[in-house]
Amino acid sequence: MRISWVLVFALLTACGSNPSKPKGHLYQKNDTQNVAEDSREMLNVRMGVAYFERGDYDTALEKLNRAIAYNPKFAIAHSAIATVYSTMNAKLDAERHYKLSVKYAPTDPTILNNYGTYLCQNGEFDKAVSYYEKTLANPFYKTPETVHENAGVCLVQSDQHTRAEPHFRKALQYNSKLPVSLYNMVIISSAKGDNMKARAFLQRLQNVAALDERILKIGYEVETKMGNKRAADHYLGLIKKIKRN
Repeated sequence: MRISWVLVFALLTACGSNPSKPKGHLYQKNDTQNVAEDSREMLNVRMGVAYFERGDYDTALEKLNRAIAYNPKFAIAHSAIATVYSTMNAKLDAERHYKLSVKYAPTDPTILNNYGTYLCQNGEFDKAVSYYEKTLANPFYKTPETVHENAGVCLVQSDQHTRAEPHFRKALQYNSKLPVSLYNMVIISSAKGDNMKARAFLQRLQNVAALDERILKIGYEVETKMGNKRAADHYLGLIKKIKRN
């Protein structure tokens, strides 16, 4: 399963305030991260995001660079432009701006999560998880389940299933219907030989997502081991159907 990216583009509604601080905090006027919604840098970030989403990367870069020119320490602009560069496979530029975003907003959970996801996508799994954990340390982050799921997927990609499991379980405590977490818990439970739990997670998964061949095979193996021939035959039939198509 691919990691679910929660990037700056999905969280721009929070850009006008510092999400690493509780609501009601009185910010200093020279706080480079606390900018007005109609400020020049914020407007250019929003335009840059809009152009990026349309696939116009050149104009997106132009707008985001302009935002940074207005406010060189504006972390969300650095995070946004880093994502554009990453999409363009310009890794050196992406890495430079991600590092600047963390430098200027070292406790901002959105910034930390974005950088963690970038690191995971580029194979720096343990470093990525450390940034996810920093994100989770902030009690005001609104979607901890996504960060737990991202951390779990990242650890699975590095074959650290034991470390991944608590993250998936925590994600499911926040939201019991997360397909990626359920999917991975089926795999982890089956690998541990815990067929009852694998079955339970599989049943929950099939209520929220279509089952692929890998999961259907696990279902077949689990039910075979548990002596449930009827259920095993059901999974086998679904596997054959996929192969025919």
